[in-house]
Amino acid sequence: MIILTTFNFRKADNRYKELFFQFPKVLYYSKKYKKTLSLSAKAAYMVLMDREEYSLKNNWIDEDGNVYFIFTNQELAELLDVSLRTVINLKKELENANLLLQKKMGFNPKTGKNEANRLYLAELEVDATDVYLRGDYEQKIPQTLDTSGSANSALPQNFVETLDTSGSANSALPQNFVEESAQTLDTSGSANFALNLYNNTILDTSLDTNKDTQKLDFSSSNFSSTEIKKQNQDLLKNSKQFLKSGNRSIFLNEASIHLLEMWCNTPQQLRRFIGVILNAKNDVMKEHSELKVFFDLDEEELQDKMLNTLRRYFNSIRNNEIKIKNHENYLYGTMSNMFAEYWNENNMKWPE
Repeated sequence: MIILTTFNFRKADNRYKELFFQFPKVLYYSKKYKKTLSLSAKAAYMVLMDREEYSLKNNWIDEDGNVYFIFTNQELAELLDVSLRTVINLKKELENANLLLQKKMGFNPKTGKNEANRLYLAELEVDATDVYLRGDYEQKIPQTLDTSGSANSALPQNFVETLDTSGSANSALPQNFVEESAQTLDTSGSANFALNLYNNTILDTSLDTNKDTQKLDFSSSNFSSTEIKKQNQDLLKNSKQFLKSGNRSIFLNEASIHLLEMWCNTPQQLRRFIGVILNAKNDVMKEHSELKVFFDLDEEELQDKMLNTLRRYFNSIRNNEIKIKNHENYLYGTMSNMFAEYWNENNMKWPE
């Protein structure tokens, strides 16, 4: 007969302590993921993988039988205990590694609401060359142990070392290498590589000393209107390659840049146009700073939304749908509304 007072029951609190996240070894050892993913991105994959049980419970399975997740960036940031900016970067890491897919769902006419993006997690790829899978992970390079107890990798037989008078070891170089890269030692003791290929080359320094060279002057007054038009067209056409906002390149996609090329006559107009968009974005972030609003301008969904908004903006101007007194102010208001709308669409709370 069992005496209840001495029976060692399994307590719920203790069972909770025994729950663990599964960390797939392939994420840590595989060459495919070892250096391409940060540890934080690997942890994010692990957390999302653990979330599959919740997806199955909620029947989050698409028509093809694929399991998906519904996570806003805000929810994922809280779950991982990181900032929104970090969440976006982690998702991008996983996408680049082909481990995460975001599927835009858009407006649902049945519910009358915009549905959150679906997140799909990919299976990890296992390569037959992954060492740990073959069971020979422990078969490491032979090592020798010196008297201090530290391990030194054994050198190949043909790797010879010479010891100079100071006691330091110098790797012996192959004979042909010594002949091809002969060195001379100057009086200071520093080594100079003897030149062979270019030892007879005489540098032309005439450009450095030419005082008669005409000074550069690219003022508009020095060009015809036709030349200026061609210059502006070239700069506008290639603006994405050289124009920057701070330390980053232009955030607009190719279609948006092409659209602005047709409406902006000069690079100055294009730069000012982009500046208005950035001001609208920054002001929306400041106005709602308590919500930690953040926009990743490289996000494909946001870039598509900006493109559609820009087309509506130019369409309103061309069709005179409304009286627009100041095109710049109208652009600012249009883009501000777009950023606020985008934030609300992608960061709505979903029931647990």
